[in-house]
Amino acid sequence: MQVLLLIQSGAIAPQLPDSITLFKQQSIVDIDGKAYFFADYIGSKALVSDYNVDDYLASIAPKETQLIPVIIDNVAGQLEGYVNNENEYTVPQSSDAVIATGKLAIPDRKFKVPFKRVDTGRVQLMPAEVVEGVFTLPLKFETNGVWIVNQALINTDYEQDIFELTERKFSVI
Repeated sequence: MQVLLLIQSGAIAPQLPDSITLFKQQSIVDIDGKAYFFADYIGSKALVSDYNVDDYLASIAPKETQLIPVIIDNVAGQLEGYVNNENEYTVPQSSDAVIATGKLAIPDRKFKVPFKRVDTGRVQLMPAEVVEGVFTLPLKFETNGVWIVNQALINTDYEQDIFELTERKFSVI
């Protein structure tokens, strides 16, 4: 059982309610300017923590960052007559008419989005722009083949992922 025991300055062992050898993984932690002895107690006494252990653990747990969803509403300029799977698009090579649009809740700005060709691993950057929460992404693929964009690719320039994106596949012919 983990315990947090308030301690005063000086030797710790005489302040403990049981032998110091019964406290494993010991550390001193500061909570609201007070020193606490934090340890895993393996003895048989019914000890009561001086501070709620669950509250302390929650306060030091890494905060999970909420990712910003990239929502693609439309891909204009698709070739007609092809059967596509979900999140797959068949588009012409080197076309100015292929444009993805959608929602992205970030301040107005321009940024690059890397797309990767599946068979060669080649990466091509596409210019994206967000204006008032709406993004526009012209998709002028220079070579045919199957290209993807996913969460790992869209977050390439960041230390931690900030965008959430379901993988999209573009069959370029």
